[in-house]
Amino acid sequence: MSASIGILKQPTILGGSARPAIDIDKESPDRSAGLREYADTFAKEQLRGLVRQVFFPGSAGPVRQVVFSSIDQTDEIAHICARVAEVLASQVAGDVCVVEANLRSPALHKFFRATIAADMNSSGKSDLRDGSRRISRNLWFIPSEMFLGEAGNSFPAAWVRSRLSELRHEFEYTVIHAAPAGLYSDTALLGQLSDGVILALEAHRTRRIVARRTREKLLAANVRLLGMVLNQRTFPIPEGIYRKL
Repeated sequence: MSASIGILKQPTILGGSARPAIDIDKESPDRSAGLREYADTFAKEQLRGLVRQVFFPGSAGPVRQVVFSSIDQTDEIAHICARVAEVLASQVAGDVCVVEANLRSPALHKFFRATIAADMNSSGKSDLRDGSRRISRNLWFIPSEMFLGEAGNSFPAAWVRSRLSELRHEFEYTVIHAAPAGLYSDTALLGQLSDGVILALEAHRTRRIVARRTREKLLAANVRLLGMVLNQRTFPIPEGIYRKL
């Protein structure tokens, strides 16, 4: 993961701009490799911090089902979603599932290389665990066709509520990749029925007024906004570390 993630504990809009990073590609091969390793380590630590803040908030109460959504159309939120699920699964003993719920632009399969057809049982519903793909010891991937089942390409509230209830029964934690909250209403419904939403903003791309309107729309729909992440922000390499590379 080449970009860093800035974590916002409270659902507020960022101000200011990021400082420019060193252009790694223009460095010598040896130094470039060292800088990339530092950037990757920094990004992984940011992901671990995000998992701690969202799923282990201490006295704030348990959080088991979280929806991740962007403001604009981008595959970066799917990348974050996949990595968060992997980090979470590595830190808990219970089962974790990551769900593709973005019908407009599904992207999770790119990271898990999985496309599973939904099988229906006699009741007309899909068995979520049997139809999912096991990624690791306790991590499962559920594609959109499996999650929606007979609902097809729609988002009926009753069906989504039932599905999320099934997920709570089958898995200890659920990480959901949703459509852009700034463009579609799917995220608001998922947010109402889950434990909350994490919004991703793209540095140098997401407009502040659009982010503010999206936040207000979610809050008006009684969605619990767990926080925001700032993706693709650049950061300076500390001079002390840079000189050692």
